[in-house]
Amino acid sequence: MHMANELISIPVSGVTIGAAAASLGLICSRIRRELVSEKIALMGVLGAFVFAAQMVNFQLPLMPGTSGHLIGAVFLATILGPNLAVIVLSSVVIIQCLLFQDGGLLALGCNIINIAIVPSYVGYFVYRAIAGDRKNKTRLLAAAVVACVLAAEAGSVLVVVEATVSRVLLVPVGTFLATMAGVHLLVGAMEGVITVAILSYLTTVRPDLMEGITADGILSRKAAIISLVIITIITAAGFSLLACGKPDGLEWSYLERPDRPDFKPLIVNEDMRIKAADEFHGKIALMPDYSARGASEEHPVSAGWTSLAGIVGSAVCMGIIWLFAKLLRPAKPATK
Repeated sequence: MHMANELISIPVSGVTIGAAAASLGLICSRIRRELVSEKIALMGVLGAFVFAAQMVNFQLPLMPGTSGHLIGAVFLATILGPNLAVIVLSSVVIIQCLLFQDGGLLALGCNIINIAIVPSYVGYFVYRAIAGDRKNKTRLLAAAVVACVLAAEAGSVLVVVEATVSRVLLVPVGTFLATMAGVHLLVGAMEGVITVAILSYLTTVRPDLMEGITADGILSRKAAIISLVIITIITAAGFSLLACGKPDGLEWSYLERPDRPDFKPLIVNEDMRIKAADEFHGKIALMPDYSARGASEEHPVSAGWTSLAGIVGSAVCMGIIWLFAKLLRPAKPATK
C-alpha cells in the first residue's frame, strides 16, 4: 500500500509530510519512559522482520491479478504497544523509500500516516477491545485477525481521501473507494492469518514478549529473540524470492490489471514537479525496486540481488531502529 508520487498533489505532499513529522515528534516525546533495554533490542529485531516480511507479496484469493503483503502494524502493536509500533514501522517505511524507492519521496508523509500511524493505533485499540484481558488465547488470535482487517481498511480509505483531495481521480470517489476497500479487505484478512501464525509462535515460546502479558514460555527471552533473527534472515534471503510478481492491491486498484490489457488508469497527474521528484528519487536510491541500479526488463539481474536487498534492508532497519531508540532513551542519572 505504498503510495507513489503520482497519487498526490504538491500541497497534499507538504501537509502530510508536516503532519507525519509533527506526529512522530509528539510520539517520541512521550515514549522515552517505555524505552527499557529489553524493548530496544526487540524493536530492532521486529523492525528487521517486518521489512523482510513486506518483501513477500502473496497472491490474493478471488483476485488472481493482484497481490498483497504484510503491513505489520497490528503485529508490532500487540508486542510493543502502539507508540513504539509507530516508531518502528515509520522507520521501516522511511528506509524503504530512501534506499529502495519503495513509495514516492513526496508521498512519504502519506505512507507514514497510512501504513504506520493510523493502522498501529486503529489495530491496537480494536485488538484490545476484542482480546479483553488477553488470557484466552483463541480470543486473542481472533482479535488480531479483526484488527488486521480494520487497520488495512483504515489505511486504504486514507489513500482514497488523499488522492481525492489532490484532484487526480478520473473516476467518481465512490468507485475508487469501493475498489480499494474490497481489495484491502482481502489483504487485511490474509495479513490476519499471517499475524495469527506469528503470534501463535510467540505465545508458545515466550508469551511475555507481547505487550501486557507476563507469563513465561519454553524459550528464554534471548533465545526467542535469536529465533526471530533467524526467521528474519530466512524470510529476507529465501522467502523474498518466492514473492508474487503481480501488482499489489493499490497498484491493481488504479494503475495496472494484468488480466485486463485494456484497463485505463483511474488516476492522472501531469504535474512536472512530480516527475522531477521521481527522477531525483531514482538517482539517490541505492537499490531501486530491491535490485541493482540500472536493472530493467531489458537488463535483468540475478535473483541474488533480491536476497541481498532483503538482508541489507533488514540489517539497516535493525541498526537504525536500535540506534534511534538508544539515543531517544533518557540518560541514566549520574551516580555520586
